[in-house]
Amino acid sequence: MDEQIKTLFRQQADIKELTETVHRLATVLEKQGMSLKSTEEKVSEVKQDVDEIKSKPAKRWDAVIAAVISGIVMFLLGHFGMK
Repeated sequence: MDEQIKTLFRQQADIKELTETVHRLATVLEKQGMSLKSTEEKVSEVKQDVDEIKSKPAKRWDAVIAAVISGIVMFLLGHFGMK
């Protein structure tokens, strides 16, 4: 009977240790999840910034092309249409 009681106490200690280990693991995973979410948000912001930077040259070229076309049209209208 004494041996069975000792065995039960050892098993109880093992279960307590296992429970504490699982709790620590859950805490670590929760922190990693929050860190991952924060990282995803930052990556999303950086992606938006990169997309904005990529689109700026295109916007500039659109403005330049529109100005050139407007100039050509005005020249043609002035040269041929207004006589």
